[in-house]
Amino acid sequence: MEFKYSLSLLFANMGYVLKLLVWVLICMFIVAAIGAAILLPTFDALAERASVSAAYVNVLEEFDAFVNGEVSILGFADGLSTDLKDLLVAVAANGGLCAALVISLIFLYTLYAFLVYMSYYPTAYIVNQLMSSNMRLGLASSFAMNFRNSVRFAACRVSVAVPMDLIITVVLACLCYGLWVGIRMFALPIVLVLGILLFSARATLLAGWLPRKLFCPDESNYTALVRSLRSVKINYKGLSKAFVILFFSTYAIVAGFSVVTFGLAALVVPSINYFLLRVIELVGYYKTNGMSFYSDAITVVDTVEFGYRRENQSSAEDVVGVTDTDYTTSVFYENLRDRRDDEKSSLDDASADDGKEDGEGQN
Repeated sequence: MEFKYSLSLLFANMGYVLKLLVWVLICMFIVAAIGAAILLPTFDALAERASVSAAYVNVLEEFDAFVNGEVSILGFADGLSTDLKDLLVAVAANGGLCAALVISLIFLYTLYAFLVYMSYYPTAYIVNQLMSSNMRLGLASSFAMNFRNSVRFAACRVSVAVPMDLIITVVLACLCYGLWVGIRMFALPIVLVLGILLFSARATLLAGWLPRKLFCPDESNYTALVRSLRSVKINYKGLSKAFVILFFSTYAIVAGFSVVTFGLAALVVPSINYFLLRVIELVGYYKTNGMSFYSDAITVVDTVEFGYRRENQSSAEDVVGVTDTDYTTSVFYENLRDRRDDEKSSLDDASADDGKEDGEGQN
């Protein structure tokens, strides 16, 4: 359900993808400008080292030989892996410059992630308006209305998502290096599939965070993350399948069309992903909480066959006494049963008191 209706919402609102593309280009320009100022001095210092310079020249010669057709694909892969290993060893030998390079790259990735994450809250706010009332809102207007929430959410998400990304990247890099020694080219598809599964699991784990924050704005960002895990657990299979399909499709499109589009696909596809990810998260939230939504201007999707109706949750609220749309059916009926038992006990006590009073009156 999640991926199907998310595609409907995407195709009905492709204009937002172009606006997100502009924002992504702005983020890339800012990071590239800052990165040039930070990395160029480090690269110049490394280039002065004879070992680093020689290893870098070998990498360039390997690419030239492959482009000119002088080596096969397998020979190019073997030669490039050897040259890259020599380059990394040469860079690592210069401890101070290597540490500066690693810290600079992590800083630039964190900065890029923060800038991109700033678009998450405004985009989710727009998608929620489209799904709940079919009301269209401009991305710039949503940014202006939710700027403070966007900055706070981006800062909190960076503190959670960036460490997860770094851990996954290190694990995949180590696995690729270990498998390459034994099975060579066959290591790449294994690492690719595992990477897609790991990043899909990461996206699933964080899928309920932003919708929870939208519907419960009084909660802090970290509180919303913790409380969103219950709804994610309920709909884990649906969300994980949608994210796996999305990431596999993303890889296929980028790998298949980047060359023929001269790299344009690698710029457009992430913008589509940023919008589609927010839609999948909200569709999953609407499904879990049994709320109907617009998939386009004239189609309303009723999630009664997928989740619990909104009126049932209102009854749960009456029983529990608080507003929390994450309660499952079992919890609802358990609280309802407790309330009925309490009422029955109260009636029995009242009947016993009435009988006692009647007996005293007769005496």
